[in-house]
Amino acid sequence: MASHMSTVISRKPADIIAYLSKLRSNLSGNPLLYTISVSQHTDSSELSNLVSSVRAISENSVGCLSAAIPSSRPSWQRYSSVSLASFDSNHATLFRSTIPGRKTPLVGRWHAMHKDRKPDPEVPVDQSGKMDWESALSKAYDGNVLPPPLERLSSESIDSVVYFSDNAPEGLSSALSKFSAATKLGLIGASTPFITGRPYTLLHNESIHSDGAVGICLTSPIRPSSHSAFPGLEPITRPMIVTSSEGNLVNALDNANPSGLLLHAIRNHPSTSLRSEQSISPELRLYMGTLKQKNGQHELDQLFYIMSGDPSRGSIALDTDSAPAEGALVQMFLLPPTASPDILGEIRGGRSAKGTRRTQNLTFVSTSIDEVEADSTSHSEGSGDIVVLEDVFLAASENGCIVSRSTDGGNERPWKCGVPGGMVGLQWAT
Repeated sequence: MASHMSTVISRKPADIIAYLSKLRSNLSGNPLLYTISVSQHTDSSELSNLVSSVRAISENSVGCLSAAIPSSRPSWQRYSSVSLASFDSNHATLFRSTIPGRKTPLVGRWHAMHKDRKPDPEVPVDQSGKMDWESALSKAYDGNVLPPPLERLSSESIDSVVYFSDNAPEGLSSALSKFSAATKLGLIGASTPFITGRPYTLLHNESIHSDGAVGICLTSPIRPSSHSAFPGLEPITRPMIVTSSEGNLVNALDNANPSGLLLHAIRNHPSTSLRSEQSISPELRLYMGTLKQKNGQHELDQLFYIMSGDPSRGSIALDTDSAPAEGALVQMFLLPPTASPDILGEIRGGRSAKGTRRTQNLTFVSTSIDEVEADSTSHSEGSGDIVVLEDVFLAASENGCIVSRSTDGGNERPWKCGVPGGMVGLQWAT
């Protein structure tokens, strides 16, 4: 657990800087994890002062620029925020990673950034002629290579890893599988070309990076528990069994055409107006989730964005390297166009509830590009008072986050939480 954890939000960066200055004497020298969120209207000198103020707390730090925390008040998109978590140096190891991830389409000035990335691996074929995706994914990245500071750590001693990454975290997430007893939680940094001129802005001590990842490995006498929530999400089908899948494709559900099942569900859902459509609109926010049994009920476990579906062919393509395996129990969901999760309000309300045991919560939130762009049209409201959330580390990104939770049998395969308003995190009992 952290020796200090807080999130501070204000319309005035100077108020945040004043708050940070009070923490220096108590947190000086401790490994520090942080995120900074500013709007596109924040002056560059104000951002520079915020970064300098955080770095002044500790010379050992990792952080990134993040997005505004989703709120029911549009004006909060113009607010700045800083989230901090300070840890005992005996239980925390900072690292910087340059392990390459999945190769992405190259455009514009980001082309040179990826020139040293390894080519995508060939997909092996087994004796039956089927693609051996499990083998391909395990060999896609060099999972035996860890960032140097982590090579000396015992795999059994690490209980959690928190990191900030560019949009290609696959190599690092594969390498971190060595820590099988640890929950790994990664935030893909906010896109910052209009704020800093960099695609992503990652910070490690005094250095600034545009790619790779930075993070912290933790050992603690109190092992954290993981949590997740997906507010606003609505089920549109009954639970079904995956009867055929390959790569990122789900080819059959209950031996039926999955795209046809999805289109039928959409036509009959009150949030849509596709009563006579013959195809699935790419504008709909559709997801497939895996379910697990808990206390005799089905609980949403993992969630994958549905990229495309063709009723004539049947298959559904998911935004993942590996679709749910055959035999998995899944359900399809819709995030209605009117959904606007008030994450900040929920967190503030939960922390103010009386009679609850004190806990520390580190939570990553996926937001939408629409909420990020709303910054340019929101109007001023509120007094601009400073808000401090004690024992809370709350950070958001429109690019989502990567999750691999510790289970009794090891680690789950890393998956991306990208649904707007989706939350994943760690909780420590104090």
